[in-house]
Amino acid sequence: MLTTEYISNNNAAPVIVIFGGNPIRRDEVINQLKQLGDITIYGTLSEEEGIEKISSLPKVDLLIIGGRYTTEQRIRIRKYVAEHLPHTKMSEPGIDYPYDTKAINNDIRLKLNLSL
Repeated sequence: MLTTEYISNNNAAPVIVIFGGNPIRRDEVINQLKQLGDITIYGTLSEEEGIEKISSLPKVDLLIIGGRYTTEQRIRIRKYVAEHLPHTKMSEPGIDYPYDTKAINNDIRLKLNLSL
């Protein structure tokens, strides 16, 4: 069974929402990120599902936009976040930095101030 989310027992844990497009890659990324520490991660598979998820949560600390998203989708997502969740950080592998596991982990650690 593929992982769709990873929920911390700590209500104060940072919350990450992944905008992805592939269930297998979503599983890989969630399992990769949960090793970074005490965090909660929700994986979504479309722009619509992602917007619905972030609008339903009490807080979102970081949003990851996966490599399959078009420029137009990225613009809409960024605009929504800027208007509705202005304190949420963004991470865009392949846009902000190389699409690489180590680079993704480093960006998440830096933006969420997670120790190594």
